[in-house]
Amino acid sequence: MNKQSKKLRKQLIYRAAKLTDRGYSVIPLYGDCGAAEPKKPTIKWRAYQKRIPDQRELQTMFDTRAGALAVVCGQVSQLLVIDFDDHLRYQQFCRHLPQYAQTYTVKTRRGYHLYFRTGEKVPSHQFDGGDIKGERAYVVAAPSVVAGFEYRVVQRDEPADLDRGALDAILNYFHIRAQESFAGLRVKQVSSKVDIAAMYGKLQREIGRNNALYRCASVGKRQGMNRDELEKALLQRYVMSEAPLKHAPETFAERFTEGRRTIASAYRRSDAFHQASGIPNSVRERLLATQKSSVAARLLDIMFIAGWQADALFYMSEAVSLAAEYGLSRKSVHAALTGDHSTFNGRHIISRRYVEYLDIGGLKSGSRGRPAQLLFQAPSVLRLMEVLEVSWSPSDLVSKSDLSSSHAYRRALHREYVKRVSPRSPMSFLAGRLGVNTRTLRRYNAALGVQVCEQVGRFSLTWDSLKCLPRRGRDQLKNHTPGYWLAIGESARFPAWRHIGAALLKRASGEVQVCVRRPSLLTLDKPVAEPLVYEPLSVEMFMRLRVWRGEHVTDGGWIDRLRGFAGRVRARAARIRYEKISLRYESVARHIPEDKVAESIQGYLVAESPAGAEVRRPARRGVAYRMLKEFGEGNVLLAVRDSYRDVLRSMAERALRLDEADAGVSLLARSMA
Repeated sequence: MNKQSKKLRKQLIYRAAKLTDRGYSVIPLYGDCGAAEPKKPTIKWRAYQKRIPDQRELQTMFDTRAGALAVVCGQVSQLLVIDFDDHLRYQQFCRHLPQYAQTYTVKTRRGYHLYFRTGEKVPSHQFDGGDIKGERAYVVAAPSVVAGFEYRVVQRDEPADLDRGALDAILNYFHIRAQESFAGLRVKQVSSKVDIAAMYGKLQREIGRNNALYRCASVGKRQGMNRDELEKALLQRYVMSEAPLKHAPETFAERFTEGRRTIASAYRRSDAFHQASGIPNSVRERLLATQKSSVAARLLDIMFIAGWQADALFYMSEAVSLAAEYGLSRKSVHAALTGDHSTFNGRHIISRRYVEYLDIGGLKSGSRGRPAQLLFQAPSVLRLMEVLEVSWSPSDLVSKSDLSSSHAYRRALHREYVKRVSPRSPMSFLAGRLGVNTRTLRRYNAALGVQVCEQVGRFSLTWDSLKCLPRRGRDQLKNHTPGYWLAIGESARFPAWRHIGAALLKRASGEVQVCVRRPSLLTLDKPVAEPLVYEPLSVEMFMRLRVWRGEHVTDGGWIDRLRGFAGRVRARAARIRYEKISLRYESVARHIPEDKVAESIQGYLVAESPAGAEVRRPARRGVAYRMLKEFGEGNVLLAVRDSYRDVLRSMAERALRLDEADAGVSLLARSMA
């Protein structure tokens, strides 16, 4: 045995002794000494699934064959380990269950090991993206070296203790959520009580005391704690915690007031904005009206009905397989995620996440790992409202059969709206909210059995009120006035031109009425007493209706000029402007934040290839360095929407809203407020 082997054996025995003293059962592995199967035990380890080896056995089992160390999971060690094979799956777990992410963590070749102490018996099994290591399982322990990779500890907290409720919450996260995503089931997840005070003590050192207080208050609210209980558990710790450097001095009273305000803000956030409330009608209407297609709105409703949680990551293939069950084609899913219907005003409706590589061997180099992959993130209601620039509204329920086709989807939204509101609205408005014409809307009414009560306003025409009627121009239709007419009795109708009104006043024997079509009343499952109802109308109201309908009532006067100016303003606002900034190696860090969110900057990187073609890539810091290496300094441009200052402000505000901003971004947001 050479000196290196002796040193390795002493290190393994020392580490194994430390673990056994803490109550863990350990076994030796071949490691790099057995290249064929480095994770295979060098001994028969069945006996150590029930008992912990003593010091004499450690000296014997760690012989010249041993090159690594493993910890036996299960009740013998009271240990449960979650083995993540994908770092994206690990990050998603940390976002959704942050109270359980603060535990002993080891970096592996492909992902992470999370250690938990529990006395419950948990069988070992797999989940989508990793394994649950329980009975009859073991994991490689740090600092073992397997296949050239050293397992290293990245979080040295003690393994978190799990009671039955906490264990159920974690297992339900991996399994019940998967069933909801693919089978459309809605299962109530089991929640457990979390030690909010201990959670705050860990988080405030990492993300700051204010962010930690808000996050802990949100967790406490979700598990049923009221404000008094949260203030009793957190306020004293918050007031006594140390302020960050360069922070303005505060009195205890000011800090106490700020803490109560932060907890109150966590409770003011309405639960209606969560994904469980459904897709707001305002979001659906904006998508249907602007895109002239229903694929994006239908895909969002499918994701909600299937139980996909907000911020959950998924691949294109997963969305295609799910949408096929609801009658949405593969082509439509591609259009909603990456095609013509995937953006609104230059922003992605469903966020994209670019995985540049998977960290293999622990070396962050572009030459190793898998090629870039494109993932998508299920949007929350708040994000949809922000991107589409709409306010919150109620959500009408749609069933699985309503999503089978575009007409069925629009017809279902119209049915639920009429049933809920019984609107008295113009047909053009009702058709516009669905992105169809009035003829299609009337077909929907006939198919649904909608009862329509037409409303007509009228007033008597006199020589004094004759001037309210329009003059017929040479280019206008002879026998048509839109939405209003002249009537004598119940049968005779005439176009409402001024010269016709004058002739009728001279020759007609009866009273001449000016009739105006008013918004109809729509009801469902309620019989209409009369299909036509007349209501009084004033001359002033008639003139206002003509102006609202866009008629030229002043012959090229101020209304025409105002309408033209408003059209030019809308056209100017609809154009998306990009400011291009030349990048160099030293300026990349200043212009592009170190952020995993692909849309933190509303823009892209652009360069010109040797063949003269334009190359566009996402505005990420790592992508920028690779493009500079490929195309050279000064040849890579960062195209950002509007002005760079507006982009920085929106980036900082978004980061502060998500409580994930670092000190630099927080300072930037406060300085620009």
